[in-house]
Amino acid sequence: MSAAAFQHWIQNNVSIPGVLGFGIHTPNKQSFVASCTSTFSPQALENAWRCVAETIPVLQLNRFPTARFRFVYHNAVVHCERRRDGTCLGIFAVKGHQFEQDELYRLLNEFHGL
Repeated sequence: MSAAAFQHWIQNNVSIPGVLGFGIHTPNKQSFVASCTSTFSPQALENAWRCVAETIPVLQLNRFPTARFRFVYHNAVVHCERRRDGTCLGIFAVKGHQFEQDELYRLLNEFHGL
């Protein structure tokens, strides 16, 4: 999948209420991020997404499933979805927001279709 396709898909989804940011990490170590709010800087998002992506091999080494997982923080959730080709999507969202019920699975299905 081309970098342009990932960037285009992210940009088409940055205005979803409740989403703070997106990150995509490919097996060849490329990362694409987009912040969806002014309170979440692109630099902070890049750093957070790099940490999440670096966690995946550790989870795999310890035999934890990595196809779908999430990190829950005080006011935010990072939903992670990993495709068979190793590409991983991170969706940073407001914890408890309606987004989690309405849009999450649509985004995950689209990500698998890219």
